[in-house]
Amino acid sequence: MDKIILRKNVLKTRDELLREDQLSLSYEIMEKTVGHYEFMQAEEVLLYASYKSEVITDGIMEYAFMLGKKVYCPKVITNGVQSEMEFFQILSKEDLKEGYKGIKEPETIQDRKFIPFLKKAILIMPGAVFDKCGHRIGYGKGFYDRFLHGKEDSFQCKIALAYDFQVQEEIPYESHDVCADIIITEKDIIDCM
Repeated sequence: MDKIILRKNVLKTRDELLREDQLSLSYEIMEKTVGHYEFMQAEEVLLYASYKSEVITDGIMEYAFMLGKKVYCPKVITNGVQSEMEFFQILSKEDLKEGYKGIKEPETIQDRKFIPFLKKAILIMPGAVFDKCGHRIGYGKGFYDRFLHGKEDSFQCKIALAYDFQVQEEIPYESHDVCADIIITEKDIIDCM
């Protein structure tokens, strides 16, 4: 199936989730995520601030703070023609303010910018559609692919959060697409490595 049509159909289904279903499914995904070995071992957690019908990440964020982990969230930075995504450390959820397309983002504080070197960092990312090999269809802007280009080895693990219906047997992908190592849904933990 065509990537654009597949993205549109799955996001339509996701957007039609009732709020109570989104909350309960996200809670199940959060429990699997914070209990996962990779999360427990990580010293730094790069985590998206959930938006609209995405898997809600507030609980994961709070749990990471409680465990004393450094938490970083993405910020879209426009430099002329192309926008890029960088991650900046937040000290609490209150550090996030409405930014790019209404998404909650951290401030651009240079000494809080994520510098990949520890290898004790995990990246938790959203997406529209995934397959069981970890291929990902994002929202069409390529932010995560560009951010991760050349940095894949900086992370002990790349985790995608999704509702079960967002995971297909197979999806179209390109060679430059960055794959998730693990996909966590309310029903399963899929090891893609």
